[in-house]
Amino acid sequence: MTKTFRDKSQKEMSKEGFTLVELSLSIAFIAILSISVTLIITNSIASYHRGLTLNSINTTGMDLVDDMRAAVQNAPARPPVSYCSTIYRDSDSNNYYEECVNDQGSNFVSVSRRGNVKLGNRTIEGVPLFGAFCSGTYSYIWNSGYFFTNDADSKVNGVAKASFRYKFLKSSGELEDDVTKTNFKLLKVRDKNRDVCVSALNTNSSGVDNKRYLTNEKPINGGGSVFNVRGDDYAILAEEPIDILSGDIGNNLAIYDLTSMAPASSLSMNNAFYTVSFILGTIQGGINISASGNYCATPEGYESAIENFDYCAINKFNFAAQANGG
Repeated sequence: MTKTFRDKSQKEMSKEGFTLVELSLSIAFIAILSISVTLIITNSIASYHRGLTLNSINTTGMDLVDDMRAAVQNAPARPPVSYCSTIYRDSDSNNYYEECVNDQGSNFVSVSRRGNVKLGNRTIEGVPLFGAFCSGTYSYIWNSGYFFTNDADSKVNGVAKASFRYKFLKSSGELEDDVTKTNFKLLKVRDKNRDVCVSALNTNSSGVDNKRYLTNEKPINGGGSVFNVRGDDYAILAEEPIDILSGDIGNNLAIYDLTSMAPASSLSMNNAFYTVSFILGTIQGGINISASGNYCATPEGYESAIENFDYCAINKFNFAAQANGG
């Protein structure tokens, strides 16, 4: 009896615990399950941040469309080509007036400066760096998002950011000291005479162009980047300029291009139709707007502390608006 009891106890004890194979399989299963859960959580978080970024781009872009459309709708229907006779003269020896008329005065609506941007080991050539869109009520001066990816660096391959110089007119009629706005992404300025775009053509205080009227790519002449200056004069404003993309909403966003062709005007109907296009994107991810397809794919050799593609997005907005003001 004693021997039988011992044999039974030993058999029961031998069945307790896992074998080495069972233990290995259990650990492998738990590891696979943990990795799967981690990947699901990581992808969910990435998708969440990606969704927030895309929503921010779309929401801010539509707000900008509404703002610019309202500016155009309240603008006079006077065609931009009519400014040619104001800025230039038929007697100009260099045919500035003729070039302006042939171009329908489109430089009085939209101007831009192009240059090269270096991302890592690659140089992106001829991308828009800054410019302005002049609606006839408000003008919008923009600096490319490329300026804000280089920690506090004010230049992209030797090109300075656009700036805006003005004096503020107090209600008392007194002028405040000169102010130069810099480091903005998209500055909205009250500008009924399109002086912002006119100043980009390097005109002096007498209204005669110092350089030339370019009709093709419409770049800003020369190396200047200061808007609304004719000679030594400053713009005089009764409204403070507003940086639309400042604050929490536009903190991570910037304009990469903003253009508009000369509007189709009808003097008999007293209206003008504008088509405006702009690219809005994040300042993260090393965006290449010259690429085809994935604009957030950084060039080879690009290294940055802010290189995070979950926060990278870009979108192009196009809209039409009718100017029917007096």
